[in-house]
Amino acid sequence: MKTILPLTLGLGAALLSPFVHAEEELAPPDVDFYAEAQMLRADLAPYGFDTTDGLDIRLGMWLNSVDIGGDSRLGLEAGFLRHSEDSNGREFERAPESNETPINGTPIDTVRINEENSLRLNGITVGVVWQTKRWVYLKGGAYIYDFKLENRQQRAFLDDNSDTVASVNEAPTNDSQSGIAPYLGVGLAIPVLDKLSVTADYRQTQLESENYGTFGVGLRFSN
Repeated sequence: MKTILPLTLGLGAALLSPFVHAEEELAPPDVDFYAEAQMLRADLAPYGFDTTDGLDIRLGMWLNSVDIGGDSRLGLEAGFLRHSEDSNGREFERAPESNETPINGTPIDTVRINEENSLRLNGITVGVVWQTKRWVYLKGGAYIYDFKLENRQQRAFLDDNSDTVASVNEAPTNDSQSGIAPYLGVGLAIPVLDKLSVTADYRQTQLESENYGTFGVGLRFSN
């Protein structure tokens, strides 16, 4: 037993030695990290809404070991993108339908509809960034989004003198969809301090078979 134990320990040390040396020689990845925050203005006209504000917060890293020439650099980034809720409304009149019968014995001549639609759009982005030494960068990736459209209606029943006989608030209806949308963007990152840059970019995103544009301005801090 006194002989076997030292031999076993010595053999184990000999077997583990190459792995220990490999662990010591393994260099950490050559990357630089950055954080960026931008205020956004999105044009949601393709979905029947006006422009809306938003916020985009991103974390990324430059892959210094990837040499693509021309003093340019390649990076990976992920972010959280949140748009403010946008809404629109309209009012119109129509003839009563067959199930809209007289109320308290008063025939219905016209139905006036007040309608409001609201849109909420949020999600996260993952993508690739390529930046040149002249401060210009291109980016592209995937927008993992949550798209929610809500409709509210109020019906007012009018008699032949256009007086309101009764009104009804309909229960809101929702249309929620989630998915992945591709995006492409171009921008500028102008250094103002040693580790701080002002950024501005324009992005096109294809969502729900439509394209909408987003303009962002913000700050990028690198380590």
